[in-house]
Amino acid sequence: MLATSSIVDRIKSSPKIPAPSHVVFKILEFTKDENCPARKVAELIAADGGLTAELLHQANSALFGCRTPTSSPVEACVRLGMKRVRAAVINQHIVNGLGRTRPKQFDAGKYWQSTLAVSVAARDLCQQLLPARVEDAGTAGLLCDIGVGMMAFGIPEEYEPVLTQYARTGDPLHRIERRVLQISHAEVAASVLQDWKLEAEILEAVKHHHFDVWERSPQKPEKLSRIVAAAVTLSEIALNGSEMERVEAIFAQVEALTPNADALVNKLLDGLVSRIQQTAEAFSVELGSIDQMKSNFDDMAQGMPDLRAQMSFKPMAREKFESS
Repeated sequence: MLATSSIVDRIKSSPKIPAPSHVVFKILEFTKDENCPARKVAELIAADGGLTAELLHQANSALFGCRTPTSSPVEACVRLGMKRVRAAVINQHIVNGLGRTRPKQFDAGKYWQSTLAVSVAARDLCQQLLPARVEDAGTAGLLCDIGVGMMAFGIPEEYEPVLTQYARTGDPLHRIERRVLQISHAEVAASVLQDWKLEAEILEAVKHHHFDVWERSPQKPEKLSRIVAAAVTLSEIALNGSEMERVEAIFAQVEALTPNADALVNKLLDGLVSRIQQTAEAFSVELGSIDQMKSNFDDMAQGMPDLRAQMSFKPMAREKFESS
């Protein structure tokens, strides 16, 4: 069996794993300073036709509420601001990479529904609980499953038993990975992404996106990580339905972050599918049929507030869930 360090090293050296181009790296370097002149960044973006097209597409999209179209990269940078430009460049690179490394066993529509549901739900939660980190939350959400493709393409022979078990049993993928390879896609992604010079908080959120709020551990992840983990649970509800275990999990996760969990979960469900569709349009991603996603969220929304009365777990000590 491969050592976990060997797995990461092989994936990092694989030519099939997408890494940021020189231009993207330069943009990421400049946009670390939110006061960086828009023209300086726009000039870099304008040198890459694909980046230019995507930046203008996002700047003109309904996602950012832009009513007057622009064809100027400088104007697009001014409209979005450096934080959003940075996120837009990273996110488009991620989306392109996810498209190229999606395992063939994964249905394309559901793959994108899951990925974008995490990203949008993470942004929505962060808007309410940690507004300064909204863009980072959206980026971390997009990155949560990039490790799946990294493993599927970077160590294909070793990863094949994982995908086979996943197809046969339907067990959570990260648990199968730990059983078979002693490392999960979350840990792999966080290790590989260190070379992308992303913010440490984004890397931590990717690493801990399957954080179990009920698991006793000496140290819990930072607030952004727990927000992204809650978004992952919402994504699982979107794709797989509002079974009681998932509903209990989402309320426990949100209660760990705010005393107003009921109201916040209800607010999250309102219009979430529409926001996922808007994001897919901004990234030019085909979601496929979203009828099941709508139905699953509708079922959960209609069950509130009665859901809380049906839950079998006893409230845990509040001090365990104090947010950072």
